[in-house]
Amino acid sequence: MPAYKSALVMTLGACLLGCASPDLPTPRHAVVPVPVSDLSARQVGDTVILTFTLPVTSTDLQPLEEMPSVEIYRNTPQGAANAPKAKAPKVKAPNIKAKTGSTARLADTLPSETIEQYEKNGRIEFPDRLDASELAKESGTDFIYTVRTRVSRAKASADSNAFTLRVYPAPPRVEDLRATLTEAALVLDWSAAQQSPRDSAGKAAGFRIYRAEVDPTTAEAAISNSSQAKLLAPPELLGQTTQIEYRDTSFQFGHTYFYDVRQVMQFGTETVESADSAPAVLTAKDIFPPAVPQGLEAVAVPATNGTAASIELTWTINTEPDLAGYNVYRSELAERPGQRLNSELLLAPTFRDMSIVPGKSYFYRAGAVDQSGNESALSSAVEAQVPGP
Repeated sequence: MPAYKSALVMTLGACLLGCASPDLPTPRHAVVPVPVSDLSARQVGDTVILTFTLPVTSTDLQPLEEMPSVEIYRNTPQGAANAPKAKAPKVKAPNIKAKTGSTARLADTLPSETIEQYEKNGRIEFPDRLDASELAKESGTDFIYTVRTRVSRAKASADSNAFTLRVYPAPPRVEDLRATLTEAALVLDWSAAQQSPRDSAGKAAGFRIYRAEVDPTTAEAAISNSSQAKLLAPPELLGQTTQIEYRDTSFQFGHTYFYDVRQVMQFGTETVESADSAPAVLTAKDIFPPAVPQGLEAVAVPATNGTAASIELTWTINTEPDLAGYNVYRSELAERPGQRLNSELLLAPTFRDMSIVPGKSYFYRAGAVDQSGNESALSSAVEAQVPGP
C-alpha cells in the first residue's frame, strides 16, 4: 500500500542521515497500530459477519510500513464480569492504552498475507462461524467482540471498540431457488424451508431477496456454475416478501443477475436472517416479440400522367418502447405469407408497393420488429388489386 511504502522510505532516510549523536542513541520500541474504532457485527445464519477498517498509522502517528495481522476476540457478558481487572499502566500516552487487559477468548487470527481476501469496499468483512451449541438458546446469547491488530510480535494494538451482538437459532436455509424470465418481470420462486420444532421461539417474518449484477465476461460460465460468477458489486437488498415468490420488475434486458434469498425470523424486536440460499443466475435475454400490427389497410392507386400504379399500405402504430420498425410481406396466395418487400426496416407504419402488375391480386401482411431482432407474428392478410388497362 502507498502509505506503507512511503513510511519505509522515511524510515530508511532517517537511518542514513541520523537524527541523534553517537553519544545519545535513539531509543527503539515496537511499532503499535492505532486501535480499530468502527467494529460492527451482524448475524447471517450461523455466522457473525464482523466489519471494520484496518488502521494505516501507528500510535506514533506514523504510516505503517506493513499490512497488519488481525486478532479477533469473542467474550460473553458473564465472562467479562468474572474476569480479573487489568493492572493500570505506569505510563499512559494521551488517548492510547498501554495495556489492553482484555480477557476475551481469542476466536481467530488473520495473518497479514490473508487480509486481502476479506477486503470489501475498503473495509474488512470476516465471517465468524458459530457452533450449534452457541446458537441453541432460543432467548438468544450475547457475544462481545473486539479486535486487535499488530505489525510486531512484541506488542499488539489496544482493543477496538467493543460490539455486543445477541445471536439466535438460525432460520433454515432456502435450498431450491429458481428464476424464470417473463416479459414484464424476472420471477423468483422457492419452497418454504421447514423449521425444526425446537426453534419455536422465533416467529417467521418472510424472506429477503438480494440481487447483484454479474460481470458480462463471466455471465455464460456463471449460468451453468454460479461459483464462476464475478459480481460487479456485492449483492444488495432488492425487496422483502412473506410469499414464496418474488417478481423483480426492475431488471433490464441484456443483463445477467445473481440472486439469493434469506429466510427471516423475528425474535422480539430483533430479526435474524438465514444463510444465503443456493443462488440463481439468469441472463435477461429479450426473446419476447412485439404485438401483431393491427388495422392493416390497402388502397389501390391507379397510374396517372406517367406515374406507375401502386398499392398504398397503412396500419396502426405499435406502442412498444423498444420497437425498431416493421416488415411488409406480399403473396399471390391468401394462405402464404410470401416474400418481404422492404430491404430495410420501415420506421413508420406505411408502405407503397410500386412493383405490381395491374389486374393481378395480391395479399399483404405486416410484422413488427423490436430492437433485439424479435419479430411479431404477421398481421391478417388484406387483398388488393389495381384494375388492368
